[in-house]
Amino acid sequence: MTSGHSFIRMIAGGLVAIFLYGCAATGGPLGLSPTQEEALGQQQHPQILAAFGGELDDPQLTAYVEGVFDRLMAASDQPDADINVYVLDSPVVNAMAVPGHVYVTRGLLALANSEAELAGVLGHEIGHIFERHIAKRVSRSNIAQLGTVAAAILTGDADTAQLVGQGAQLYLLSFSRDQEYESDLVGTRLLASAGYDPIGAAQFLNTLGAWTDLDARIAGVQQPPEYLKTHPNSANRVARAAQEANALRQAGATSDERNRAVYLNAVDGLLYGDDPIKQGFIRGRDFVHPQLRFAFTAPNGFEMRNSSQAVTARSSSGAQMQFTSASSQNGPEALINQAISQALKVDLSPAQRISVAGRPGAAGRARANTQNGAVDVTAYAVQWQGAAHWVFLWVTPANQTRQLERAINQSVQSLRDIDPGSVNAPAAQRVDVVTAQRGDSVSALSRYMAFPSYRQERFLILNALGEDEAVTAGERYKLVR
Repeated sequence: MTSGHSFIRMIAGGLVAIFLYGCAATGGPLGLSPTQEEALGQQQHPQILAAFGGELDDPQLTAYVEGVFDRLMAASDQPDADINVYVLDSPVVNAMAVPGHVYVTRGLLALANSEAELAGVLGHEIGHIFERHIAKRVSRSNIAQLGTVAAAILTGDADTAQLVGQGAQLYLLSFSRDQEYESDLVGTRLLASAGYDPIGAAQFLNTLGAWTDLDARIAGVQQPPEYLKTHPNSANRVARAAQEANALRQAGATSDERNRAVYLNAVDGLLYGDDPIKQGFIRGRDFVHPQLRFAFTAPNGFEMRNSSQAVTARSSSGAQMQFTSASSQNGPEALINQAISQALKVDLSPAQRISVAGRPGAAGRARANTQNGAVDVTAYAVQWQGAAHWVFLWVTPANQTRQLERAINQSVQSLRDIDPGSVNAPAAQRVDVVTAQRGDSVSALSRYMAFPSYRQERFLILNALGEDEAVTAGERYKLVR
């Protein structure tokens, strides 16, 4: 969870979602003029910064990304377009665009393996802006938008718990499959125009697909079929991007420049994953946030995950929890009765008063029907300081609610103040670029990876190596440690 209470606001149900590098766009009932697009981009920019940890405080790396971006813009047919690029201090692998603004996260930079791959991502986002996909998407109805908490917690998709925004009038929707393909095409061609090997776009998509599949396997989440996704699956996008790259090569309009060595120099030492101080950390059943000075304990049998905007937990029996922040001038009861109920589209009123850590709180309960059967939704809001509230959302299969009720209450009541000076926070993990020595192997280097499991699989994907591919003495590889 990002430090500060501004990263998410629940105001009049204004919950919106940013999706993984299938990108995001703004929705509304009417099309937008260029002037309106520009105004919308300016309005959403501070919200996206707040949702994804702000700008990364690394002038050298930021200048490098800006240089790649400027090279692409100079080679485009709109070199004077007023678009800026930003590196976000988020471990989430993501890139996005709103009018006048392109964003990449440090999580994405850690996953990419060459400057050409980074350029492919940036070119894709530039394509969304050049093709005015945002303006085209707002002609679509907003009636299908869901409160992100509802989408995340009722469907079991923890990744959609990345929340942004504070205005109920703004919603970020996914681009269509055709628009994603179109931006892939624009990005691949822009790579070639800028003198990069255009295969970089396909290479990153391939790595992203492998990483996403592994992450889903580790989390025990089944991937839906392509037609149910909000963007085309990476395999199809890789094939199309590679096909376009090969066509450009045959036409003699390409270079083989990938600048892998330069790129590895740029990301060497990059913070990987959560910053234990700024974003908190999980230790056993405890989530501890030194900078925000609080901690809580999850029930037995719940596995926690920390993201930039929320802490989620899931039990093997299907019960789920989301812990996040909300702002309300009217107190916890009103927050549950109004904003949270509206966002979830579940009536949790009337909320009952409770006390947690000597602070006023409230709890609301309701039953909801999902595709997987009836579930009980319980929301707890605790007024921590001023308008800042901590919120627990629990969803339990209806036939398990009674047996989990005591454990859930104990978890909520475990929310507590901590003294940051007494916390032994783990060291931050970083990307460490090393040179393979004679006799090194994939298994030998993988042992240095700072992951509790799947070290070799992560090493291979992080370095874009095939399952049967060996490391080469003298070549450089990324470790996380």
